[in-house]
Amino acid sequence: MINSGINFVELQKNSELFLNNIYALPLWVRQVVYLKTEQKLSEELDDFLELLNPKEPLQFLVPEITFKGKRELEERAGNFSDQFYVFLENCLQKFDIFEITLRNFWTLSETSSLFVRAIEKEFIELPKCESNYVIIQFLANKIRTGELLKRLGKIDVIQLENAIREQKRRLEAGNNIRIADVMIELGYITERDVKIILLFKDESKKRFIMGLGLASLKMDNQATVAQVYQNMQRELKRLEHENRILKARLRKLLNIKE
Repeated sequence: MINSGINFVELQKNSELFLNNIYALPLWVRQVVYLKTEQKLSEELDDFLELLNPKEPLQFLVPEITFKGKRELEERAGNFSDQFYVFLENCLQKFDIFEITLRNFWTLSETSSLFVRAIEKEFIELPKCESNYVIIQFLANKIRTGELLKRLGKIDVIQLENAIREQKRRLEAGNNIRIADVMIELGYITERDVKIILLFKDESKKRFIMGLGLASLKMDNQATVAQVYQNMQRELKRLEHENRILKARLRKLLNIKE
């Protein structure tokens, strides 16, 4: 198991810590954040759900570890990577995809790759929601855009085959074109559909670290990421301590009793 210097078992769930940091904001700040983000977020999610339409967000999916997976976790006979065994341990603790991704400083794309690998090895159960697993495979680069759209029911087999043939013809003629663009030209999907799909995939490659949001820093070294996390947690505690002092002084000045 990766030794990052953080005891994840004893830590509060990172997802809860993240949400609690938001809830701890003054009400007047939360109101502004809510009103300024509600419309934009609503529009983005409406577009996403209209196209991909998962029955429930894949982030809330809890991978179910199998008996074979539990045995591999105990024996480690497969000699998989440290990350893979951390993933299985998190599955054993019944964490959802969101929590697994946050607590290990992974991207959603990285978690998806581990998820698909575990499915292939029969270490976790196939998800009950087919559309979620299809999206996970797409984020893990196991299937392409055309296959994603077919399996989600947005195009049929004949349309996909027509698009593949047309793309092949264009490539042979020296015209380098994406299959998504071919499907747009054929009228099977819209430019907006492609934009949403590619945007979601691109966003899945971004690493979320509390305090930094969607970090643009490339921190693939686990020890470096863990150090950043620890520094941020120390800064949060310092700010909380200062906030308590200020509140105490204010209560004293205004003669307010708790």
